Amino acid sequence: MTELTKPDDCKSMEELRHQIDKLDIKIVELLATRSQFIDRATDLKSINGMPARIPDRIESVVSNAREAAQELDLDSDLVEKIWRILIEWSIKREAEIIREE
Repeated sequence: MTELTKPDDCKSMEELRHQIDKLDIKIVELLATRSQFIDRATDLKSINGMPARIPDRIESVVSNAREAAQELDLDSDLVEKIWRILIEWSIKREAEIIREE
């Protein structure tokens, strides 16, 4: 995928929207990669007899995401909401697999 144009360098709404579309694809690619790591975590949790939900880890992941958002001047409350949805999806996915084994 080609590099993104900086927002201030976009000369039209069409160009800006095209860049947003390209960025959305990159975000989805990163989510797919994260999902692969979640699948591996499921394998390791099964091997080690660990549960899908580990509360301390959840709060650590959320805290890391909030800190990253703050450093990038992004709404940390929004990031937390997104991450909690992502985490709950991941836990549900893990729990279904761990229960089957």
